[in-house]
Amino acid sequence: MIKIFKPCDFHVHLREGDLAKQVLAENNKQFQKILIMPNLNIPITNSKLLNKYRKHLLKNNKNLEILFTIYLNQNCSIKELSEMKKKKLFFSVKLYPKNATTNSSSGVSDIKKMTKFFEFLEKNEVPLCVHGEHVQFNDDPFEREKKFLDIELHWIRKNFPNLKITLEHITTKDSIDFVKQHNLIGATVTTHHLLENTYTFFGNHLKPELFCKPIIKNAKHQQALQKVVLSGHKKFFFGSDSAPHLKSKKFTEFCCAGVYSTKYSISNIIEFFYRNKKQSNLDKFLTLNGNNHYNLDYYREKITFRRNSNYKFKRFSKFKNDHLINYNFYKNFWSSI
Repeated sequence: MIKIFKPCDFHVHLREGDLAKQVLAENNKQFQKILIMPNLNIPITNSKLLNKYRKHLLKNNKNLEILFTIYLNQNCSIKELSEMKKKKLFFSVKLYPKNATTNSSSGVSDIKKMTKFFEFLEKNEVPLCVHGEHVQFNDDPFEREKKFLDIELHWIRKNFPNLKITLEHITTKDSIDFVKQHNLIGATVTTHHLLENTYTFFGNHLKPELFCKPIIKNAKHQQALQKVVLSGHKKFFFGSDSAPHLKSKKFTEFCCAGVYSTKYSISNIIEFFYRNKKQSNLDKFLTLNGNNHYNLDYYREKITFRRNSNYKFKRFSKFKNDHLINYNFYKNFWSSI
């Protein structure tokens, strides 16, 4: 048995409507706190859209602390951001490079045109969460993360040294090195990037349920992620990037990007640390590092998890006339008692 704080997930997609209700209910079971993404069909760029989303989620929430995020692009208003900040309606902003991933067509194509927003964030101590990929026509998806570090993130860090940044869902050793070398930058790591690599993704058979952005990398980068996470390094913490997509949208000609991992993510993470005899660092990765990065408090009551062998995992969760695909890696399941 293992005792840990109830975990936090600092990168979650809930989507909207009835789907958001179902996904939120699953998050309520697993976490004490989640930071949710704003890339809805109509991205959350203003107070009207934010208040509508807040009302919908908070009405269906039980006891989960939800941290809301604004979709940062040139349609945002500094005045409105300031007013929303004073009312504590949102916690952070999210920057997507244009067309980098699901619902990012309203993203940013020229990072330097966002200068006035970065100045506002830095002055008002609002965290900037970034999808770290440099996207251009005919590029190599495996090189996008490294190019973003060299071009966009280097420029942001140089010009806004006091801006708190979270580099989301990192996949490479390059990102690990960058985060370690720069102040006020932390990074989230997902379950699937930690446990999968290009061989398990498409080495034998292509697994569309593992298709995501940024794309899963090779074993060398995976091992670097595993090493830094197991070490308990204070700059790296859990953000699942759990992204629900219906089976009909994943197992199809045009597969959408996103891995829905919420149902079994904590079990997978505990098993990973357990097998590597690093249980003592579980709280750092799942709770402490993220809250410390964001200067947040957390519930300190411990929860006990028990290991179950030969557990019958549920690959699909029914949603209306379709299904969500639950990501799971290990055969053992850690349940709270």
